[in-house]
Amino acid sequence: MRLIGSGRASEVFELGEGRVLRRFRMGGDAAREALVMRHAALAGFPVPRVFEVRDGGLVLERIEGRAMVADGSRPWTYPRHAGTLARLHQQLHAIPAPSELGRGVLLHLDLHPANVILSPSGPVVIDWTNAGAGDPALDVAMAWVILATSGGLRGRLFARSFLAHFDRKEIRHALQDAAELRLADQNVTERERLAIRRLSG
Repeated sequence: MRLIGSGRASEVFELGEGRVLRRFRMGGDAAREALVMRHAALAGFPVPRVFEVRDGGLVLERIEGRAMVADGSRPWTYPRHAGTLARLHQQLHAIPAPSELGRGVLLHLDLHPANVILSPSGPVVIDWTNAGAGDPALDVAMAWVILATSGGLRGRLFARSFLAHFDRKEIRHALQDAAELRLADQNVTERERLAIRRLSG
């Protein structure tokens, strides 16, 4: 298998025939993530097709294209991409969560430019490890926290364009909860933790 991508929590390997293996580095619940992705797909939300659940990983459809974050060096693209990201949040939050996740709408809780692939047929959302159920404002606030504290200056600029599509006062009410969730993530660095506390303080 050829490694074609890696993140903080997983690695992606080429399997051929339009398939990839997303293998978790630490923990992860492949069956739960597959359930969420299939639920989103049935509702018409753009996600990779799930072919197989394996111990510690998923066999998924390979999505051709590049991550939205790859345009980070071109600030003039931020308003357009921020609008796309906002629409994805809004589309996702129209989907009731599966009962296995609890009450509320479906939340991704990691929906930012690094997890959106710009494919020839449109944007596709990847990495559903943190998905849950609840208030849409929490999902938007989590994207804000990640952009503002892990994306450097470019992330902060992108966050401004993104938040312009929402009621900022409403999202700010969810900021503390989002910050606490982010701080609980073992993959977050100490530098990022300090930035999160400053943003939510």
